[in-house]
Formats: sequence, C-alpha cells, structure tokens
Amino acid sequence: MSLLLLDGRAPLPSDLDWLLASRALAFGEGLFTSVRLWQQQPLFWPDHQQRLQKGLDQLGVSLDASLWQSLEQEVMQLAQQQGEGRLKVMLLAGPGGQGYARQQASLPWHRLVHAQPMQIEPSLYLGQPVWWLACPASGPHSETKHLNRLSQVLAADACPAPYREALLYSAQGEIKEGIARNLFWRSQGRWYTPCLGSGALAGVMRRQLIRLLGVEVAEVKTQLIDLQQADEIFLCNSVQGIWPITRLDHAGGTLAHWSVGRATLALMADFHPQMGLPVPSSVSSL
Repeated sequence: MSLLLLDGRAPLPSDLDWLLASRALAFGEGLFTSVRLWQQQPLFWPDHQQRLQKGLDQLGVSLDASLWQSLEQEVMQLAQQQGEGRLKVMLLAGPGGQGYARQQASLPWHRLVHAQPMQIEPSLYLGQPVWWLACPASGPHSETKHLNRLSQVLAADACPAPYREALLYSAQGEIKEGIARNLFWRSQGRWYTPCLGSGALAGVMRRQLIRLLGVEVAEVKTQLIDLQQADEIFLCNSVQGIWPITRLDHAGGTLAHWSVGRATLALMADFHPQMGLPVPSSVSSL
C-alpha cells in the first residue's frame, strides 16, 4: 500500500487543473528527494531538507517558514503510517509566468509526499558488476535533484540488462557517479569520491560518509586509471545504502576487477543496521 499527501491532504480531482498548467509539469521547475523509512523514521531527514533548501536557493526561490514546517509534519505523518519503505518528497512550482519567464515575485508552490513499500534484494549487497557508460549531457546545478532528470533516464535506458548500475563518464573522461548513486573508492589506505565540480550529485548518503570519514576521504576529479588501480569500490545512496562493486564491464570486455574489501564491509556495518539494510555475514569476522 502507498500513501500520498498533496499540500497536507488527499489529492482532489480539481488538483488536476493547476497541475496541468504548472511550471513543474511544463519545465521541470521543482525539486525532489527520496528518503529511506525505517522503524517509522525518515532517515537523515535534516540533510534531505537542507538539500531541498539549497536547490531552491539555486533556483532563486525562497519559501515561507510555514511551508517547511508543514512539510516536516507531513513527512513525519507518513513515516509513522508507512513504518518501513521509501518516501518521495517533491516541491512543485505551480502555474504562472509567461513562457520560461516567471514574471512574478512569488509563484505558488505545492508539496507532494508519497510513501510506499520497498523491496530489498540481499544479493545486491554481496558485490555486483557495473557498466561503463558515457554520461548524457547534464543541466546546470547537477549536484541538486531538480525535477528534470532526463540525463538519468537516458543513462538507465542505455545500461544493458542484467546490470543494475553504471559508472558515468564525461566527454573529458572524468567519472562523476552512478546512475542513481554516488561513487567511492579506496586506494593506498585512503577513500576518494568525485568532487561536486565533476558533476556528481550532492547525495545525502555521500554526505553521511564524508562526515564519518572526515580527513580520510578526498573529493577529487578522477579518470578510469584511478579506479583500475583502486583496492575497493562501492556505489551508495540514502535509500538502498552501500552496494559493493566487483567488476566494470563495457562492450569490449572487462575493464577492471575488485574484491569486496574489509573497509567497505566496515562501512556497511556502521550504517546498514540503522537503515534496516543487509550486512554481509563476513562482516562479523572483522
């Protein structure tokens, strides 16, 4: 069962009128974030809210404090009702403006909060291969989750079965992230992750890991050779946690192999119990 609130209530048929005329539908003007629900709590919610606020700042939009208070109440309400699963939170720009131009100091904004169950596949946490994929062009502020995610849609469509993820690289050969996850790798005793300047998303799980690792992690620009020389690699997001990566493939064959390392397993042991996610049994021997 899924649960849905629009501006704090169940959607009405009349809501279709403004939605069809909205800038969110016409231009992708809005933001979203996906939240892991566990034990009736929205995990890492303060960081999700902060990212939403930063995204609005980049759009030049300032919303009243009462909207943020209402949004938090709605998030907590659905977390209590759903208990376990995922929550999608969307801020939608309503109708207004002339073409692309807003032409209004204050457009109407709407809140959509949708809770639903989430299926967990334990095998994904044991290590998996990923595909090597040229990144479709991204728009400005790629570190923020604006509604227009066409580059991710195209990347997901280009990733062949049975691969569940890909490593995306730019025309300059810089690696930025996965399709729906941030990238971390370990080399010579230190962790690394692509910097936001490379086009990586400012992921909420990424932020938790950087906060935990502190000076042990560096944000850098990276090329394929850096990953080929790495000891361990994983992809992560705040809904499904850490996925260890064991192989990188492309149409010509395999580009790299890695083992599921002790440092990766240790991070999974740190985070996954509080997220209701699997921890491989080999962690118990660390």
